[in-house]
Amino acid sequence: MKLSFTTLGCPDWSFEKILDESQRMGFTGIEVRGIERVMRADQIPYFFPENAEKTKAALRDKGLTLVGFGTSVYFHDDANFENALEEGRLAIDVCVRMGIPGIRVFGDTITGNQDAVTKNVIKGLRILCEYARGKSVNVLLEIHGNFDRLETVMPVVEKVKDCPEFGIIWDIEHSYKVYEDKWPVFYEGIKPWVRHTHFKDVIKTGDKFEICIPGDGVVPMGDIYRTLVADGYQGWYSLEWEKMWHPELPDPEVAFPRYVEYMKKQ
Repeated sequence: MKLSFTTLGCPDWSFEKILDESQRMGFTGIEVRGIERVMRADQIPYFFPENAEKTKAALRDKGLTLVGFGTSVYFHDDANFENALEEGRLAIDVCVRMGIPGIRVFGDTITGNQDAVTKNVIKGLRILCEYARGKSVNVLLEIHGNFDRLETVMPVVEKVKDCPEFGIIWDIEHSYKVYEDKWPVFYEGIKPWVRHTHFKDVIKTGDKFEICIPGDGVVPMGDIYRTLVADGYQGWYSLEWEKMWHPELPDPEVAFPRYVEYMKKQ
């Protein structure tokens, strides 16, 4: 079982502590979403050209793999479109240097004209896929924001599925909040393009969902895991613990081991 976590869950850990705790807790992969609260790939000192080989050696010494880089790139905003492309290109360059197999990007928010937003997302994905071509880096659209249902995701997929670099990060919590027990309907639609997964759990109170310790909520993480395995998925199962954005959540020292414990029981 290829277990990883996003560093969004441990924003105050040093890089050295990230490596030590990953190994101690039983993870073999690290998905980078900021290190020591530096969020952009090109601004993280551990990934600078002069430090890259030392960083890769430290990872090898711990038996760890960098499984992806979570950018802040989103394509719904015309005013930010070029900035998003620039961040995406620089992140791809870092991934090439560090041997990271993919970047995460967003569609994200649909306001106003849905067709216009969809076209922007398609355009941005195609540009970054072309930039990544031949570099062994994938451009992965996360199921997130308003792109958490088939009617918004599939029009994008249909226009970019010819790009070999394109794939989907299935954030199972985002789609579960829409489909709940009908989650297999959503999964069947996106299944051919799922290259990475984000796992997290929520408690539902009325119409509200709140993040909780993995295994304590309503998201059928075990069923989803077993479905992916049965379908031949060979990617990572990455815990996305949103401590960076929700500091009130339990510390990673609590949440991360619980995730490993839960997943290893499946």
